[in-house]
Amino acid sequence: MKKIFSAVLSLAAAITLNAQEEYRLLVGTYTENTPADGVYLYSFDAQTAEARLLDMAPSGNPSFVIANPDQTRAYSVNEYNDGRQGVSSFELEADSICGLNSVIIPKEQTDGEDPCNLLFDGETIISSNYTGGTVTAFALNEDGSILGSSQYFSCTGLSLGSDPAHMHCAVLSPDGKYFFVTNLGMDCIHRFERVEGIHPLGNSTVAWKHTGLTKFGPRHMVFSADGKYAYLLCELGDKLVVFEYEDGKLNPIQTLTAYKGKGHGSADLHISPDGRYLYTSHRLKEDGIAIFGIDKATGKVKKAGYQPTGRHPRNFAITPDGNWLLCACRDDNRIEVYSINKETGALNATGKTIDVGAPVCVQILSRED
Repeated sequence: MKKIFSAVLSLAAAITLNAQEEYRLLVGTYTENTPADGVYLYSFDAQTAEARLLDMAPSGNPSFVIANPDQTRAYSVNEYNDGRQGVSSFELEADSICGLNSVIIPKEQTDGEDPCNLLFDGETIISSNYTGGTVTAFALNEDGSILGSSQYFSCTGLSLGSDPAHMHCAVLSPDGKYFFVTNLGMDCIHRFERVEGIHPLGNSTVAWKHTGLTKFGPRHMVFSADGKYAYLLCELGDKLVVFEYEDGKLNPIQTLTAYKGKGHGSADLHISPDGRYLYTSHRLKEDGIAIFGIDKATGKVKKAGYQPTGRHPRNFAITPDGNWLLCACRDDNRIEVYSINKETGALNATGKTIDVGAPVCVQILSRED
């Protein structure tokens, strides 16, 4: 009897182990004149780096996707500028994704076009809208579907130069007090006080502005795990800016050229789970991912390598175990899988791909349980 009980326990442990070896992936795409049809859900084997398609939910140009904290709902932008621009919600289960509803950015927000980034914040999702430079908060229903626009911020009237605003991403500060929103067009970062409820955008100010002769074009930023530092990748200048962070203040301590390709299409950045390396993606010329070592004592970075990739590596993600980097190569209609050397930060092309039309966003969900 003991042997049977022991065998049952071993089998249960093996089933649990196998379940924990898999992640789920949300993949956002461009659907206009491409082979893609919407938001894709995959499983990803963390041992073999093999992916399997689980489901797809039709949606128009869902170029950026996120999930809520308990991963029962997903949200995407619908990146248009012809009246169809908006956001969509989806029911998310272990092996399926199904559309709930879509909401158009209101007509009165005439400069709320080309939504390109989302941030989940409790009772709302916050959309950064590239064309026109606005930020829109959408209230959520109890079932996770989108109720409608509850608040928006426009750069109209701000004296920040002659170039039009282009909002690109919103991030929550490590202390939870502020939202920081990058403005590619006006070369600055906005800071909003965070307010509980469906009107989350409180008082705003400019937290940092580039004042040089050549444009930087702030695109994406990320905070270190300890909350002491922030890293900003600038699209137009191919620059990486390192900040010290404390109580809403961004103090720049380092600026360097992120890569030598001069593509002026720098895109995304992520820190490895162990906090030792920073990765940045670059498009339009010499496409690839730059690798930087992070000095945890100072927050500053040092170049550690460069990995060429497929065409147009806009967005990428690193698995929570730190073993794999998945790079969405839009113009090659595939996500490329790279193994990560945790000692050197180097990337190794595995030759394995996830073939999907025009992928532009990869989000890694928790392991399946």
